[in-house]
Amino acid sequence: MTDSELTIKVLQGIREDLARSNRDTNERLDAMRAESEAGRRESNQRFEVIETALRDVAEQLVMLSRGVKVAIEVRAGVEKRIDDHERRIAELEQRSH
Repeated sequence: MTDSELTIKVLQGIREDLARSNRDTNERLDAMRAESEAGRRESNQRFEVIETALRDVAEQLVMLSRGVKVAIEVRAGVEKRIDDHERRIAELEQRSH
């Protein structure tokens, strides 16, 4: 075997090793991409659940705040009527004395 034939064999071996290494690297990258995509889908599903729960809580808070507002308004109206009744009772008590 001549030097040039030996050089060709060594270079062919290097080329085969590089091709094998590239295939292995590509397979690993494909596996990592698939895992990453699966993780992304799982994360998106979790975020959708969280988003839905937050929307539900927000709707409940809006309804609660409306109820509190109505209760405060009703109480203010009742307090005005009580104050008016107390004033009228006081006037009636002064007239009767």
